[in-house]
Amino acid sequence: MAERGDAWAWDLDEAAEVLVSSRYSIALTGAGVSVESGVPPFRGPGGLWAKHGEAPLDGY
Repeated sequence: MAERGDAWAWDLDEAAEVLVSSRYSIALTGAGVSVESGVPPFRGPGGLWAKHGEAPLDGY
């Protein structure tokens, strides 16, 4: 398997092996992916911030 710092050299099988052997995984995606999956947006009409207010930056 390629060194972890050499992530661009991994092929699909190696990436799948890492995901399967990991306890946790995370995927960072664009906003459109969550909206298409039924997760409400943060901004805009009907969004979470419109309904509940924007979270303060020091709250993270």
